[in-house]
Amino acid sequence: MGTHSDIRRREALARERADALLRQSDEVRRRQAAALAQLDCVQGVRFDHLMRLAELSTLRAFGPGAIIQSEQAPSTHLFLILRGSVSLALHDRAGHCSLIGVLNRGDCFGEGPLFGDQFRGATVQAESICYLLQTPLAEVRSLLEDATELTDVLRSLYRRRLVESTVARIPLFSQLSPVERLGITQLLEPARYARGSTIIREGEPGDALYMVESGQVLVEQDGQAIAHLDEGDFFGEMSLLTEQPHNADIRALTPVEILVLPAAQLRMLMYRQPALAAALDEVVEQRRAARSAFYSNTSRASEYAEVVARGLLRGRQVLARNSGLCKPGCTICEDACSSRHGRARLRVGTSSFNGIDIMESCRQCRVGAECVEVCPEQAIQWDSRCALVIGDACTGCGECVSACPHDAVQLTARDREPSSPLWLLWHQLKRSGRQMIAVEPIQIAQRADKCDLCHGYEDLACVTACPTGALRLVPIEELFPL
Repeated sequence: MGTHSDIRRREALARERADALLRQSDEVRRRQAAALAQLDCVQGVRFDHLMRLAELSTLRAFGPGAIIQSEQAPSTHLFLILRGSVSLALHDRAGHCSLIGVLNRGDCFGEGPLFGDQFRGATVQAESICYLLQTPLAEVRSLLEDATELTDVLRSLYRRRLVESTVARIPLFSQLSPVERLGITQLLEPARYARGSTIIREGEPGDALYMVESGQVLVEQDGQAIAHLDEGDFFGEMSLLTEQPHNADIRALTPVEILVLPAAQLRMLMYRQPALAAALDEVVEQRRAARSAFYSNTSRASEYAEVVARGLLRGRQVLARNSGLCKPGCTICEDACSSRHGRARLRVGTSSFNGIDIMESCRQCRVGAECVEVCPEQAIQWDSRCALVIGDACTGCGECVSACPHDAVQLTARDREPSSPLWLLWHQLKRSGRQMIAVEPIQIAQRADKCDLCHGYEDLACVTACPTGALRLVPIEELFPL
């Protein structure tokens, strides 16, 4: 009897200790949530959601000069500043570094991928000793499903940062001070255009300067594509400065978000900022010279029209080869791709530009990717290589196959060799004859497959296999500097 009594006493004591620890843990989270409630960036968020945010977060410390986040890499965490200050900077389209601003206690950063293009970021550097609360974006996403107030706060912050970073990326404005650029952002009017819609018509009078916040537009004269513009570019300036009608159509190549600066506001800025007026005049002259050179080269104009039609401008980079270094009929790159992935995800294409052959493969569309838009499972996501990756959530429905206008996605048997080193280990174990217990039977017979720049590998199979170095991944700006 005494033994059973001792056991019950020990069990009761253990329960009391566990309850005490739970109360202590709950009290700690309450104190943490109360501290979070003092931060400006989460004002108005429900207390229980702040407790959950505190539970998911880790305290980090950074010394002065430490790079917390790079504009070249996608953000993976949301950071809340508890103490200290950080600077945000990015490079404009001309390569100049531009300071966006300085954030202090109560601010946050890293929210971009929650709402938009995860590759649009800024370099964040500690200006002093900083204490930050770091939360994985995957955890924040799960929290946002219920925390509507937090969603609204972060989305509002994202929209403001998007406008600020767009203005900072435009060489015309990037050398202005953050305060001067802030004045410009307050004058801008947002507008959205669907894929294929006309933003400016040739022959119409100009009434504003347009800045591409997100998406891609095409410049056309007499039905001929002569240039493309990406986020951070602007248009409509020539008509305003010459007081002549627009000399080209501007058409949305993808869904586009535009920032509009009315003509009266632009003229006021040019009056106050003579250097801005001079820079704008210089841009106009450069564009006139570029168009003149374009029209003087008929073969280049024809090649460019084909490039646009085949969607080769939709991504950030393309697989291109120097045909002069390649033997006629060589398919080493295709064979290497097939060997790694079970089928060739690319093939030697028929498109060329400036003597460079462009491979036929997924364009990795950075904005308005049709496959992403129609996927019912949200199975197609970006990775750190700027590639669209089809994840395990794919059900093989085939919606992306029919949606892709470039025939870059195919359905393949699900039991094919997936593009993952982990699968290779699994396959080797199967071949070794070792007994393994099936964790879950395969219920879906097929899945979508496309080039994802060898996601999960350290190299690109096609580029590594090329014996002459003819094949490489080329940035769009290098190949099509228009």
